[in-house]
Amino acid sequence: MDFSDIYQRMKFEAYEISADERTQLTDYLKSAESISHAESHAGLLVFCYSSEPTPENIELVRKFLARHVEDYTRSAAVTGLYRIWKQGDTSDIEDLLGLLALWSVETRHNTSIVAIGCAFLLMHRLQDRRLSLALGRLLETLHEAVMQDNDLAVGLFIHACWSAYDNWAQINRQRRAHFDAIEEALPIYWDRQKYLLEPIN
Repeated sequence: MDFSDIYQRMKFEAYEISADERTQLTDYLKSAESISHAESHAGLLVFCYSSEPTPENIELVRKFLARHVEDYTRSAAVTGLYRIWKQGDTSDIEDLLGLLALWSVETRHNTSIVAIGCAFLLMHRLQDRRLSLALGRLLETLHEAVMQDNDLAVGLFIHACWSAYDNWAQINRQRRAHFDAIEEALPIYWDRQKYLLEPIN
């Protein structure tokens, strides 16, 4: 099966996968080799968009959060769980906090990018102050790393500032804007508390 082709057809042609395709996809995701193949990224997105978040399905996708899973594939599992299926139990918050803490591991870059965006999304949806505190600290840590010329941190810092602004803009019905330059990210950083939850006094 060409998972990427099916995903594109689902996005742009309102394609619905057949029962046979669903069975093949599920069997593939359950296989041992699926965790090490980049094409599993599209397979996971197809699975999450076409399936309900039943306990069995959630358990299957959570398998792809593991440390030894290919990074691009793991990032799709994060998208599926927290953006598509909108999971938000205590264990989900713990998982996201753990993913955010591993931002400096270069082999997890795709996962970190997606986890940051999902964390801002859940922070607003759940009004979760643990995520707000963790994201505030992450912004400060990434800014410090950027000031020390850490190349890995630059992209993550820009993305984190953009995610902070974009989620805030959607919640507050403000104009959304895309940016990918450090000069555009810094004003968001300096005013970062505006884009986080109010701290409890």
